[in-house]
Amino acid sequence: MGGGWSEKVLKDLIEAIYGSSTDPARWVRFLELVGPGVGSSASAIHIQARESRRARTVAFHGDPGDARIQEYESYYSTRNVWLENGAHLLAPGAVLIGEEMCSDEILLRSEFYNDFLRRLDVRYSVRAVLASGPERLEYMSFGRPHASRPFGESARVKIRQLLPHVAQALRIHARLEGVEARGRAAGEALAGLSLGVFFLDARGRVIEMNAAGRRVVESRDGLAIERGALVARDSASEVRLQRLVLGAASGGAGGPLPLGGAMTIPREAGHAPLAAMVIPTRITCVLAEASTASVIVLVEVPHARRAESFDAFADSYGLSRSEATLTQRLVAGMSLRQAAVLMGIRENTARSHLKRVFHKTGAHRQGDLIRRALTYDPGSGGAS
Repeated sequence: MGGGWSEKVLKDLIEAIYGSSTDPARWVRFLELVGPGVGSSASAIHIQARESRRARTVAFHGDPGDARIQEYESYYSTRNVWLENGAHLLAPGAVLIGEEMCSDEILLRSEFYNDFLRRLDVRYSVRAVLASGPERLEYMSFGRPHASRPFGESARVKIRQLLPHVAQALRIHARLEGVEARGRAAGEALAGLSLGVFFLDARGRVIEMNAAGRRVVESRDGLAIERGALVARDSASEVRLQRLVLGAASGGAGGPLPLGGAMTIPREAGHAPLAAMVIPTRITCVLAEASTASVIVLVEVPHARRAESFDAFADSYGLSRSEATLTQRLVAGMSLRQAAVLMGIRENTARSHLKRVFHKTGAHRQGDLIRRALTYDPGSGGAS
């Protein structure tokens, strides 16, 4: 089995993902970057309504033409046999090879394949579930031509590394859209968001924050306010955060400093990292009272129910604290090396922890372990 992305490529991809949360046009560029890495000739991000089964295309790479995209959205999305036959597998976080969702016999006889996929020269697929609720399904899909071969575990591992970040970026964008749509009522909207929002001046001092942001800094688990400034408690993350803030505040005139960007911020052991997005206020200005702000920092805390589910998963398999911490960081999209660095242990030690986790959970490889953790159902006592 091939490994995941290199550290540099993964960093570039994650920055592209969170950049798309404020500029949806950049999703196409993200798909262009991902495609070669997973061996895909066509890729897309879709949001599908449950009741009508019609899809909206967030982004598509592979140049199918607007007419083909409209055909899929209005007609063929309702006849997608991969989604229809694999409906019971569409849990958030699942990364599914086409053959797992639908047999070749069903696919090759379907209207979906013969009248749509063949025209696009798409034969093999892999699908990543970003969100799955009663009203809609959000997913990424990747396709390969007839002259190729089915997707394997290497592509699955790479897609799984990106999946939590893509899901977070889509949630951030949806919430920002909701805030901007309210105009002058944005203050009330911000107060009710679970997303932490911080308005900073050019020196990084906090001018305003919403209730969710206040809860984040008051817990001092990852972020805090010190001498009026927003700071990361992890030293390496603090350097990165201040570079992003200064770059965003400078409006691009800060020389080598980036014009904002995305990052993750480690938290206490056993807690998934915070996802932070730093952007200049000229991109999104949502609160009149903070009109003097130069920078907005958006922070998402992993949902408490997800954390509770993971705690139950770790307890049920008797994972030690170190084993649970390592596993949770792998689930959050980190490489084994990145998780080891954050835990302050050698990579070989982390590998030993992982072997014990495999033995306890019955997982045979890292991708299998992540799937088990993401689909664990505390009510049934196992993975779905």
